[in-house]
Amino acid sequence: MNEVIAVEARFEIDGAIHPLAFSWRGKRYRVASLGRQWEQGEARHFLVMTPDEQIYELAYLPEESCWKLRRTPKDFRPPRRMV
Repeated sequence: MNEVIAVEARFEIDGAIHPLAFSWRGKRYRVASLGRQWEQGEARHFLVMTPDEQIYELAYLPEESCWKLRRTPKDFRPPRRMV
């Protein structure tokens, strides 16, 4: 997944970024907690959890001034075992 999304975020003077909410496919998701953060290539990645305990991966691309949704809750589920 690599969809451009709208993100409400707070940018601190020290360079810290705090995603607060994001909109995807017509729905707004509030960020209840912020997990791991890392840089990869030109993007800064954030694992966020919504109030209903769903995990999403957001990526901020400063060169493009945009945010992208990289992974959704279904990407974090273990694969189904074939019996």
